[in-house]
Amino acid sequence: MYDANRMAVLLEVRKHSAPHGKTAWCWRLVCVLLLFPPMLFADVIYLKNGRKIVAPVTKQDEKQVTYEVEGGELSISRSMVDHIEKSDAPAAAPASARPNRDVPLPFTPPPDPSIVASGVIHDDAVDEAYLTHLTDDAVSSPTPENLHKLKQGFQAAAVFLTRKGDPESAIIKYREAVKYLPNDPALSLALGYLLWKQEHYLEAVDLLRPEADRYPKAPDFRVLLGSAYYGMENLDQAITEWNKALAIQDNIGVRQALAKAEHEREVSGSYSELRSEHFLLRYDGQQNERLSGEILNSLDGSFQDLVLDLDYSPSEAIVVILYPNESFRDITRTPTWVGALNDGKIRIPVSGLTKMTPDLARVLKHESTHSFVRQIALGHCPTWFNEGLAQLEEGATTAALGNQLARAIAAGKIPVFSSLEGSFVGLPTDQAVLTYAKSLAALEYLRDTYGMGEVRRMLRQLASTDFATVLQNEIRMSYSNFEEEVANYVVKKYGS
Repeated sequence: MYDANRMAVLLEVRKHSAPHGKTAWCWRLVCVLLLFPPMLFADVIYLKNGRKIVAPVTKQDEKQVTYEVEGGELSISRSMVDHIEKSDAPAAAPASARPNRDVPLPFTPPPDPSIVASGVIHDDAVDEAYLTHLTDDAVSSPTPENLHKLKQGFQAAAVFLTRKGDPESAIIKYREAVKYLPNDPALSLALGYLLWKQEHYLEAVDLLRPEADRYPKAPDFRVLLGSAYYGMENLDQAITEWNKALAIQDNIGVRQALAKAEHEREVSGSYSELRSEHFLLRYDGQQNERLSGEILNSLDGSFQDLVLDLDYSPSEAIVVILYPNESFRDITRTPTWVGALNDGKIRIPVSGLTKMTPDLARVLKHESTHSFVRQIALGHCPTWFNEGLAQLEEGATTAALGNQLARAIAAGKIPVFSSLEGSFVGLPTDQAVLTYAKSLAALEYLRDTYGMGEVRRMLRQLASTDFATVLQNEIRMSYSNFEEEVANYVVKKYGS
């Protein structure tokens, strides 16, 4: 598992739910999207305000344009549209269509662009004075019209801030909205979802638990509450909430999550726990307790290093589970060469280990990096960037594979970066090794050429845009040019 060729460390798998199609489960306030279509054909709708929408247009007439989004369709007024560019090329599945956790989640369709582009947003910023004006009007005269305007204003601000990569500020806006509009379940659910997304699980539970009781026939609150408990490693409560959701409305996604949680409880329900400020460590009580303590100390050390390197500190404890090897395979269903897994929780097989080793310390830091990256980039980080940065942080270098990597790149034997944004699962073993090495080389190039400050800026921008746009914004380079620059960097460093 931790042998000299480091296959178990390099060939780590991200576990995702496969798309199966759209669920029919909808509530009148929100549409719950548990499963996603595998491929869309992207059109570009250019709006008169300078914005654009990339989505398949399903129909249009003189009055409106209808386009497909996750969970259904949205329509905008034709008067807002400048022109539409149709495309018959398949679009990459949106980042959120590659879920990073095996839990069911409610999905609130994005607001109509007319809401997002409301008077609250000016000059690429939230107009706080106008939002205060809307608030004062609603407080002094709480008419349905004023309350509706206030809701739209807070929604516009929160959606804008989230898209700008500042979800914490968006959470503040949603909290303000809920304070003034406490009986609006859609706002509460949106806030709960964002709290879950940012892994503020305890805050999500505090918000969602009374809402679930207030709306007993709405399954969405129970679904999301169960997912928050699952993130906290409170399997009993997760199972309870998902069972309550199923009692309201049957759904295959919830049933699958429930079965997985019940199986995990069977395997690890009797595990012992160790806690620190930043980690919850669970381990088989029959395993070496001293080793578990050493692992927790190593994790805490890695955490502090990552805070300094990435200028970010997760606010809630990261769950780490140590398994006997057989239990690890049973829970994760991963190939035998996989040495660790981060699917929202860090899962590591430790059979045969009695003390910390340098390789295990590197694995722990590698996996901790993924937890940081997921929160910073809101789950939108391309896999090659994510894996490259995790290897960089664990202290790996391309030196051992340098010559082989240079030859493979020169011969075009490794996929280009733009095709490596999704999972590496399915790559042949020999190609996977070089793909991980190429990912590391890309991060070495960025660090050596532009510095870690630039890497941090790029990572933060990924929360709100795609990597091709980040490249243009940050270093004025196209994806193809970046491919060439990394190739030249490798060849210059190791020769062809």
